[in-house]
Amino acid sequence: MRKQDSSSWQVVLLLTLLVCSVSSRGQGLLDVLNESEEPVTVPVSATFKDTRIVNVQSNETPGSGVLHFVIAHRFGTLSSGAYDLWGLDNAQMRMGLDYGLTDRFAIGVARNTYQKTYEVNAKARVLRQSTGPKAFPFSLSWYSVMMVNGLKASQEYSPYYFTHRLSYVHQAILTRKFNERLSLALVPSFVHRNFVEATGDKHDMFLIGGGGRYKLGPRFSINAEYHHRLTPAFALGASPSLSIGVDIETGGHVFQLHMTNARGMFERSFLAEPAGSWANGDIYFGFNLSRVFQLKTNSEG
Repeated sequence: MRKQDSSSWQVVLLLTLLVCSVSSRGQGLLDVLNESEEPVTVPVSATFKDTRIVNVQSNETPGSGVLHFVIAHRFGTLSSGAYDLWGLDNAQMRMGLDYGLTDRFAIGVARNTYQKTYEVNAKARVLRQSTGPKAFPFSLSWYSVMMVNGLKASQEYSPYYFTHRLSYVHQAILTRKFNERLSLALVPSFVHRNFVEATGDKHDMFLIGGGGRYKLGPRFSINAEYHHRLTPAFALGASPSLSIGVDIETGGHVFQLHMTNARGMFERSFLAEPAGSWANGDIYFGFNLSRVFQLKTNSEG
């Protein structure tokens, strides 16, 4: 009996030593793996919820292989009164398609009923805000758009060539996401118009704009933007463009409801053309509705 008891204790001792040995080796391997992991630089995402803050472009672009479809409406002024249902009887529309060739470069086309304007545009994400060992403090995107005025030419301006219909806008979009709630943008703009109606009006115009987003909930934010003309406008007393609104995310859609004193929904209009006065009720209610479609699954960084 003593011999059997001694053998049993030897087996138990051997198993205990084996388990301890495996555990210590396993723990050592985990320590080595943890020590080998290095911090990773991570790009900051969702600085803004859509490709526009209100009117002006944000730093965001559709992902690679993603088609971004936007329908925008802009109604008449609130000062038009009850007869026009405070502007709701006078609607303008814009339809746009943007496609991400890569995660950082997109092209687009659009058609506006206001001035029957067509657009061709491109946007590139040049720099991206990031966190980690190679952190970068802000994002920089570049946006260029060519617009074509489709209205019938007046005999007053004859001869009126196709090149007279063209205008261009170039923008540098600097943004920073300060935290999960607050994002701000600084947007210098250059506008060139091949044709101006009034003698003495400027073909070239420089502006500086600012915009921001403050997130109030998981799917709700307040947005605002303002554009100041550095080049004096010909129309004296014309107010600069000022817009405020809200973003509401519902699954694959983003609703942007806003109030603005700018009539048009394309860059030449809300940057270079006279805007109304908020104090006089020259305020337009409008909305943007966007939807994305994944056309290609292989995304690029």
